[in-house]
Amino acid sequence: MTNWGAPPHNLSNNLASGAVDIWRVLLDDSPDRASRFRAHLSDIERSKADRCPAPHPQYQFVITRGILRILLSRYLEVSPTTIHFALQPLGKPMLDTRLEMPIQFNVSHTRGMALIAVAYQHPVGIDVERIDRKIQECDIAERYFSKRESAHLASLPLPERTNQFLSYWTCKEAYLKMEGKGITEGLAQCELSIDLEKPEVRISHPDQHGQKENYSLYRIGAGDEHVGAVALAWPSAQISFWDWEDTYLN
Repeated sequence: MTNWGAPPHNLSNNLASGAVDIWRVLLDDSPDRASRFRAHLSDIERSKADRCPAPHPQYQFVITRGILRILLSRYLEVSPTTIHFALQPLGKPMLDTRLEMPIQFNVSHTRGMALIAVAYQHPVGIDVERIDRKIQECDIAERYFSKRESAHLASLPLPERTNQFLSYWTCKEAYLKMEGKGITEGLAQCELSIDLEKPEVRISHPDQHGQKENYSLYRIGAGDEHVGAVALAWPSAQISFWDWEDTYLN
């Protein structure tokens, strides 16, 4: 059970090494709401939003990126418009290293929700999915998961198969995003050990026996319609779960 709460007013001193703040953002298709966050975006981000082929992804991008900028500005005590992003080789966004700011972050969004993870110093990855997402679980598992995981999923009845698949998928996505890798670079090379009674998840690498664990990986109960996961490159993460409210703009 993930407990979401109201955030502290002052974020600039809220993070320490090994700590992660996770923000849950409810997304909608309101053009009025999107317009309030658009002003915080850069010209490049506004141009990217305008190229979206449909209103829904445009509003989703604008709201999520605007809130990300506001949150980072509160942690760093700077204006949202002064924040500059860079991309890692496989496209993971990060703060421009020239800023010399020890904040790491990651973002994931799907229909109806975004999760934003903010950490101090250590790389972080996060993922969220809707539980009613229409997917071919077995086909995807055979392509991207290990043989053991694929066989286990195939043996489960629906909807247990879908729920377990999404736990696998979000955990692997979060872990690979933490490492700055794409899904084609390791989904099948890491096997999960999931206890449905516990949020902690362990990963084994069949080709890396004896490797010391230097990460934390947790499943997230994001709500009745969503499931998520977060990974931090630190063996003992301390995680806080906050609900975003648009009144935080004030």
